[in-house]
Formats: sequence, structure tokens, C-alpha cells
Amino acid sequence: MSNRVSFRGTAAMLMFSVLLSRILGFFRTALIPARMGGYSSVADAYNAAFQIPDLMYGLLVGGAIAASLIPMLTGYVEKKQEKEGWKVVGTYINVMMIVMMIICILGVVFAPQLMNLVARGFVDAPPEKMELAVRLTRILMPISFFMMLSGFCNGILNSYSKFVVAAFGPCVYNLATVLSIFFLSNSDASTNYGAEKVVLGIVICSFFYFILQFSFTVKHMKDYRPTLHIAHPDFHRMVRLAIPTLLTSAFVQINFIVSKYYTTFFDEGSLSALEVAGKTWQMPLGIIAQAVGVAILPSLSALYAFEKFSELGEKLNSAIRFVLFLAVPSAVGLAIISKPTIQLMFNWGNLDEAAVALTATMLTLYSLSIVTQSINTIMNRAYYSTKNSSLPFIAGSFGMVINFFLAYIVTRTTDMGAAGVALAYSIATIFITIALLLLFKRRIKGFKFIDKRGFIIKTAAAVLIMGAAVYIADSVISPLLLGESIMIISKSRQLAWVTLDIVIGMFAYAASSYLMKIDEMRQIWNGTINKIKQLTKNGK
Repeated sequence: MSNRVSFRGTAAMLMFSVLLSRILGFFRTALIPARMGGYSSVADAYNAAFQIPDLMYGLLVGGAIAASLIPMLTGYVEKKQEKEGWKVVGTYINVMMIVMMIICILGVVFAPQLMNLVARGFVDAPPEKMELAVRLTRILMPISFFMMLSGFCNGILNSYSKFVVAAFGPCVYNLATVLSIFFLSNSDASTNYGAEKVVLGIVICSFFYFILQFSFTVKHMKDYRPTLHIAHPDFHRMVRLAIPTLLTSAFVQINFIVSKYYTTFFDEGSLSALEVAGKTWQMPLGIIAQAVGVAILPSLSALYAFEKFSELGEKLNSAIRFVLFLAVPSAVGLAIISKPTIQLMFNWGNLDEAAVALTATMLTLYSLSIVTQSINTIMNRAYYSTKNSSLPFIAGSFGMVINFFLAYIVTRTTDMGAAGVALAYSIATIFITIALLLLFKRRIKGFKFIDKRGFIIKTAAAVLIMGAAVYIADSVISPLLLGESIMIISKSRQLAWVTLDIVIGMFAYAASSYLMKIDEMRQIWNGTINKIKQLTKNGK
């Protein structure tokens, strides 16, 4: 029971940190169209430029920290063999630093060829658009190296169950990037709105982010040495775990690149619209699933290390139910209020109604991914905890192929336009989810997906009630109280509109879930009451 309390308490803290980080990330995303001429060619080039560094990070780091570094180091720490563990982990870190440095240099040299590959549609645009994307890519390449180092620091901190700094570090980084975009951009289209200064500022922010994380990590690195123990058997084991995981993480980036690739063939601003919609649906994903995944990985790794497979299955099921309980209503609610959300968060006078409608359609089609990717995030962590990364690789490669062909079919044979790539992505994630769940049953005998009777039926009923409440609030109550259309009212009224929709939806879901006696709702309620009582007692 103590493990469960600890897991939920850690998850709650991580959710808060991710929420704060995502809010800052929202400001970061919103500032791009606001400061770079709306969904302009400059904004498109800016968003395209991040693809190569992000892919490089995914290829070399990505989920490998969770799949290999954290389970390996956690296992050594649990067994009181820390010094030996650092021979393995230190070698892995040193090798990755060398490889990433080489990759960054190659990325700078071959930026034109890489950009031609991932943004082929820019070839038909004015040449200035592709040239700007190449210049921005070259400036951004070092960010992969610094973010890799920060990722290693976070992995080390998580291995020692030090979650706070690892959790709130990204908040500082996002705040710094928001300030960089705001102060280094300008209103002069002839200078590309200062885009080159902005990305240089973001690279500098990534360097200081690493310095911040390292300052808290260094005390746990007393046994680290800048040496290579290539022959160590556990290093080979780490590499065997890491390679499929790196490819799996790269598939995530490749899927986004595939989506963005197809949008480059549509009207100017389509890529920027997809970026905005993508960042928006990923906010609840990060708050819900990634926080729970980070919190649960060390305990799953420890249970697997001591061969407590039954407890591992129970804890995994508890995590899946918890994320589904939060992810399903988030997906439904976001789909219903997609247009008000985009209008409130991202339209500061630079977008017309057609641009808002396109982004809202993409967001609606993406919303299913909140559910599927939440499960996928937890399942990937479960695989990593059992020191298996080949099965997520199989599922990820399967999904990548489906996404590529579906995006081609939808954009070429329907009139959905650029929005079709969001639908293709969501459908592909369904296949990945099914594959991950079926394959895990072979990994851990006796594992059952959602082992509590009635959970799905009760949750579905509560979500239907919530969805109806949000729809009524958005189509009747908010227009009646605040104005006929959210497109023409002030920002303060837009904020009130969206807040009212969300509050009514949350109340309807919480009340119906509590009355239906859904365990997850009762645990959240009891935990909240106990925390209030504890704070009140301490205050006295």
C-alpha cells in the first residue's frame, strides 16, 4: 500500500511540474505566429528547422535513458553496487557524447540535403523559405548535444528517485525560451522577424538548462570517470537495450516528420498549423502519461529485478487505469472545444478564421492520440522496466509504416487537405497500442489489460455525461453569457468562455465518476481531502 501512495504522490508532483512546463510551452508555441507574421513562410521555416535536431536527439537519446540508463543504474543502486554501475553508465554516456558531437557536425554540413528530404514541399515555394530553414537548422544543431546531456542528468536523478529537479528543470528551460522568442524577435519581415537570433537564443538556453541540471546531478556522480569500459558485459547489455529503443524513439520523431512532410505540399502556413495542433494535444499527454511513466519506472524496474512479476502487473494495471481515467475525458473535451482553445491560445490578431478552423480540425483529429499515446507511454516504460526494448521497436516500426501510407492515401485521395495527416497519425497510434498490449502479454504471463470489472463501462458512461455537458456549455451557455461567437469577443471573454467549458466538464465528470464509484475518482478525492487536512493541521 505504501508503494501505491508513493507512486500517486510522486505522479501528482510530476503532473504539476509538467502542467507548468506545458503552460510555458504553450506560450512558446503561441509566440511564434504572434511574433513571426502568423502562419507565414518564416514560421513554417522555423518549425521545419527543429525537425533535424529533434530527430538526432531521438536517434541517439530519446527513450534510451528510460529503457537502459534508468533501469541499469537503478538496479545497481538497489543492489548497493553503485561504483560498478557507474563503470557501465559512465561508458554509455561517454560514447553517446562522442557520437552526438560527430552527428551534430555532420548535421551542420549536410543541412541542405536533410532539409530537402524532410520538407520537400518547400522546393516549390520561393527559394528564400528553404534557405532560411537551412540556416536555422545549422544554428540549432548544437541543441541536440546540450539536450542529450540534460537528459542524462534527468535520468541519473530519476535513478536515485530525485524527481523534483528533473521535473521542474524543463519549466526553467521553457521560460528561458519564451523570453528569447519575445525579446529577440522583431516586427520586420525583411529580417525574417529576427528568427536567426531567436534560434541562437534557444541554443544558449539549452546550454544553461544543462548547467542547471548538472549542478544538482554532480553529487550523484562521484563514481563517474571519463573512461571507456567497452568490454564490460553490462555495457553490451545497455547497448542491446538502447538500440531498439533509440529506433523506437526515432519513430516518434519520424512520424511527426512524415506528417509535416505531407503538409509542406499544401498552402503556406499548413506546417505551422500542424505544429500548433500537435503541441496542443501533447499538453494533456505530457501532464497525464509522461508524469505517471516517469514516476512508475523505477518501482517497476525494482519489482522486475526481484522477480515480483505479479506485483509488477498490478502496479502497471493501476497506472493504465489512472491514465485512462484522465486521458479519455481530456480527449473528448479537447475535441469538443478545439476551436475556442485555438482561438484563445494562439490567435493574437495574426490568424484569420480559416487558419483557426484548420488548426481546430487538426486538433480534433489528433485528440484520439491523447488516449492511445497515453497507453503507449506507460507500456513503453513497462517494457523498459523489464529490460526489453525490441518489442516496442516492433510496434513502433509497424505504426510508422501505417502512418506513412495512411498519410499518403488521405492527402492524395480525399479533400481533407493538410488536416488528413492528423487523422492518419491518430489511426496509426491505435495499431501501436494494440501491438504493445498484445506483445506484453507474451512478456509477462498472466498480464491482463484493465483487470477491474466495470472500469471501462463506468468510465465511458461518465465521459458521455461530461461530453454532453461540455457541448451544452460551449454551444449554449457560453454564447448566451459571453457573446455569440468566440472569434469576435475580447481575450478576457475568450478566457472566461474556455474556462467555463472546462469547469462544467470537470464538475460533470468528477460528480458522475464519484457517484458511479469509480475507484480512481475516489482515490483522487480522498487523497485531496487528506492533503487539505494535513496542510490545515500543519498550518495550526
